Amino acid sequence: MKLLVVFCLTGFLWGCIADSAYFPPGLAKEDAVYLKADSERDHGIFQGLDEKLYINAVDGVSIGGFFSGYYESAYIEPGLTEIDVGFYQGKVKSERCLKFLAEKGKSYIIRKKREAWSINFWVELENDINTNIVNLPCGE
Repeated sequence: MKLLVVFCLTGFLWGCIADSAYFPPGLAKEDAVYLKADSERDHGIFQGLDEKLYINAVDGVSIGGFFSGYYESAYIEPGLTEIDVGFYQGKVKSERCLKFLAEKGKSYIIRKKREAWSINFWVELENDINTNIVNLPCGE
């Protein structure tokens, strides 16, 4: 019985956290674009205080979920890319769409900022000293 409880808890925790980056089948690593989320994990055992940012979907295809895990990084194909991101902190939740032109061989980071009752998201080229925002409006 104890073994069953341990097995179920392990499965539950595995479903909540993805340790590795999402990598779509058929995409060669040398052709990929690396995208990561700017999550905060500074609160140790008080994980409800951490501001977590996940990549939920790429070009309309869901890449994570409760049982498969939520990804904080992904390898994606170059080109105009639309991503759905989710922000979670305790009971606060927000989901948005971002679109950007992903260039082969470059790395991008999804940033967020909480302001009063809203959360703003944007995409930047990683390690860009000018911190240029590269995303476009979603839809249409």
